[in-house]
Amino acid sequence: MLLPDSFIKKILLISVFFTYHLHILAQDSLTYRIDAFASVAAKDITPFWMVNNTYGTVPLRSNNVYGRGDVYWSHYFNKDISIRSEIDLERASHHSSSFFIQQLYTSLSYKSLNLTVGAKEYYNSILYKNLSLGDFTYSPNARPIPEINLSVPEFVTVPYTKGILQAKGDFAVGKSTDSRYIERTVQPGKDYAKNILWHHKSLAIRLYDPKQHFPLSLIFGVVHAVQWGGWTSEEGLGKLPHSSRDFYRIVMGKGGGDDASLGEQINVLGNHLGTYNLKIGYTNRNFDISAYKQHHFDDRSGMDYANWRDGIWGMECTLNNQIYLKKIVIESIYTLNQSGPMHFLTYNRPARGGGNDDYYNHTQYISGWSHWGRSIGNPLLTSPEYSKDGIIYFQNNRVKGLHIGLEGIISTSFSYRILATGMYAWGRSSYPFLKRKDDFSSLFECNYIHPRLKDWKFSIQSAFDTGDLYGNNFGCSFKISKSGRIF
Repeated sequence: MLLPDSFIKKILLISVFFTYHLHILAQDSLTYRIDAFASVAAKDITPFWMVNNTYGTVPLRSNNVYGRGDVYWSHYFNKDISIRSEIDLERASHHSSSFFIQQLYTSLSYKSLNLTVGAKEYYNSILYKNLSLGDFTYSPNARPIPEINLSVPEFVTVPYTKGILQAKGDFAVGKSTDSRYIERTVQPGKDYAKNILWHHKSLAIRLYDPKQHFPLSLIFGVVHAVQWGGWTSEEGLGKLPHSSRDFYRIVMGKGGGDDASLGEQINVLGNHLGTYNLKIGYTNRNFDISAYKQHHFDDRSGMDYANWRDGIWGMECTLNNQIYLKKIVIESIYTLNQSGPMHFLTYNRPARGGGNDDYYNHTQYISGWSHWGRSIGNPLLTSPEYSKDGIIYFQNNRVKGLHIGLEGIISTSFSYRILATGMYAWGRSSYPFLKRKDDFSSLFECNYIHPRLKDWKFSIQSAFDTGDLYGNNFGCSFKISKSGRIF
């Protein structure tokens, strides 16, 4: 979101005025955080795990710096009702925009129900955010999309089940902010879409013994997401369907009306995708361990499990009585099947058809499942931002990889995180690489908090890539964070 400095100054003044008067009226809680970050690298791009799964804050171009300031206000009217607001600004060098709003939202909560309006760094996944490869639908990889989100963000007990059955979910509508970025990035004369609207919803249930007499637990969930509306440069289309009736169609997965393209009348309106999620856990005094599968679908064939091989298979282990090693995550990713290499429909007999699902790409929404050039989903499906020739879609979405993540505490002042990923890449089914490309990417991160400077946090990272996909690269970064309470 590119904004003039004068507008930003007005926003800051309004925010200060607003929070000052709230302080007078209610003696509310107001906290802040300030970050200063700098990184250098041997090549012209930042190493993979230093830039990905950072909510789009770290620039892809190497030798960068950014400063980030965040103010968070909260007020509890009583034990059931609360309100929260946050403004989070960043100024960066060598980024897709030099100054932008990372987060700006207000949330109103009543008991377990939450209504949020604005751009917020959400994370709602069975995958552990700090160590995982990244969720297939919404990972912490791209900048937040402004939206209206009604949710039950944490598991709550379903009545009359004695706490054994729990549920959570959300329902949201939003709009992208990267239209100007797409216009200045796309190759001259090539089609593009902008002002894209978004919708997503999710439902997850958990079987769990709250008294922990039974050690097993199970989580099953479904996530459905859609790109729709907006405007396309494709000849004969222009403004895309976005009425209330069209909203019903995209929510229910129905075909478009007479004003939609022929393909969206025959199939479904908009670009639909999502995941089925299954996680089985075991708990005892010494450790918690779980195994999970996240299955991605990009169309009807995926929903019918024709691409059952594809997805993320993983294991997560938390060691309760250990210090030096607290958590281990091991994951395998596979996206080669895509319901088969050819997209076809059989007319002479009943058949599902489908194939060549071309994950994250869409013929009408050219930039695909991305926001500001970054994959909204799993970053191993190479983000359009990595393209150097104005291509704004995903050029590599057929991958196979193995990943491990570790984190622990060295002492009361030091903690660490390690990521290591090896993968093979084949491009797309329709446009494969001439030769398979390999990559190995790793990250080592160490965080330090001085006993006498508890509001300060110092972080260093070293990362390297090797292989054909992202090249041989090494980089390091340094970050200082200061947080505290204003009142």
